[in-house]
Amino acid sequence: MTRNAFLLFFLFLTFVSNSQTYQKVNINELVSDFITTQKIDTLITYKKITPERPIFIVEPSSDEKDTCFDDLVNPPVYVFWKKQGSFFLTKINYCHEYTILTPEDTSFWNIYFSNKTVIDNEKGKLFEYINIKKEKYAIGIGNSTFQELCVIVNGNKTEKLFDIFNLQKESDGLININYKHNINLKSKLIIDLLEKTTSEAEKNNNFKK
Repeated sequence: MTRNAFLLFFLFLTFVSNSQTYQKVNINELVSDFITTQKIDTLITYKKITPERPIFIVEPSSDEKDTCFDDLVNPPVYVFWKKQGSFFLTKINYCHEYTILTPEDTSFWNIYFSNKTVIDNEKGKLFEYINIKKEKYAIGIGNSTFQELCVIVNGNKTEKLFDIFNLQKESDGLININYKHNINLKSKLIIDLLEKTTSEAEKNNNFKK
């Protein structure tokens, strides 16, 4: 067996032995189980879906016991919830259980409840442009990043999915006529706050296994 093949085989065994037995479970089932266990009825879930990128493994990491292959390729789900007047946040994926945090910025809850009817009905628009003949066309890309928002209150669910490409002001000289509409949506404002909160938590390594 060559050295590289041995290293890949070793890492595969490490991933299997150290990850929890979640690989055959749908991520939505893990979130549902968590909600049931915590007895949550008011929550927001946030997930960022990025284009697939190849992973190159050269050497076993020094902390391979904490490494999980699914953690590298599957987007985690962040759960924000409100319970008995307090606010909480955690991260859910296939590989580990994470500590529960208390986020400092909870303004997105006020934004939602103050604009619930508007948010429940608003929709993002595609990237559209007008050509020199005054004709309208929609364009998109195949490897875009998506942001997924889901609000559940007493069993009532509101879901929003944003394509980052549609939020651009222009692309290759083409002006997005729906730019202002998309960036001014209340649900987009909530997503921006969730992205900021989760990014800072990840950067500061606040999610402890």
